[in-house]
Amino acid sequence: MGILNRNIALDILKLLMAFMVVALHSGFLNDITLLGEYLTVNGVFRIAVPIFLIINGFYFYSVLSKGAEINWLKKILTLYVVWMVFYSYFWFSLTDFSFINIAKLAHQIIIGYHHLWYISGLIGASIILIVFRKCTSLNLMISIVFTFVLGVLIQYLGNYHVFEGTIFDKLFNYHWFHRNLLLFSYPFFCIGYLINKHSFHNTVSFKLAGVLSVLGVLVLLGESYINYHQDGRDGGFDNFLSLALVCPFIFILFMNSKVSGSNKNIALYSSAIYFIHSFVLSVFKKYLDLDPTLLTFVVIMVSVMISYFIIILNKRLKFIL
Repeated sequence: MGILNRNIALDILKLLMAFMVVALHSGFLNDITLLGEYLTVNGVFRIAVPIFLIINGFYFYSVLSKGAEINWLKKILTLYVVWMVFYSYFWFSLTDFSFINIAKLAHQIIIGYHHLWYISGLIGASIILIVFRKCTSLNLMISIVFTFVLGVLIQYLGNYHVFEGTIFDKLFNYHWFHRNLLLFSYPFFCIGYLINKHSFHNTVSFKLAGVLSVLGVLVLLGESYINYHQDGRDGGFDNFLSLALVCPFIFILFMNSKVSGSNKNIALYSSAIYFIHSFVLSVFKKYLDLDPTLLTFVVIMVSVMISYFIIILNKRLKFIL
């Protein structure tokens, strides 16, 4: 029998976040209710990636404390390369060796294909933290506030076309201009790091974390609802101001649940589903005509089944998860 040293509640949270990512990319509820779709796809489901980043940042504190950051980076970089190669059919294109085409390809490799931007951002955020790890926690908090608020500001300025007709409007509407390693990944990654460094999760009770999580979700829904009803708004949202409230406390809520166990299969399933779902979704969209809500559940089901074999394969090739 293994030692009960895992927080299974946190693994369950990661699995729920993986399902949210699938639903987000599948257009959940689009065929049933546009408001419902917006409040989930451009609302509640947007907590998934920030919480993943907080979790990784939380455990990165221990990595830095042990001086194991190089090995950690090698592992994450290998993971990124493996899955970028796996998805290369969908993104690799170089019709000629012109500067523009080479630049576009380089941009794709650096930013990451589709959902793999998360891993690219994770690598970038960790490197930033490694460089500035000797800064005081106060300075890190200031950097979190500055980068996060700037990312939210750019998102809103772009979606509401405040600078319509200018180069800024075009830039601000590119996902990578606000949803990047500095303005999105780093703030949440650093939040997780500081939570562990100062044991903040131990100072917040389970009840308080629950209340603040519910309050945060309601504020997020409110922010999403207001955006939905604005005629001048265009496009979806990644950077919500309310994510800074809801995501840390949902993480702390599950962290303080303390459901112990020794099996890491749930965590492996969450990773495998995250990595493979885009492939499943692409295949289904090409060959089947399913309504978005049904598509969501079918992609989740098939991704879970394929993940079973990915986990088995990972026992031999430990660099794929």
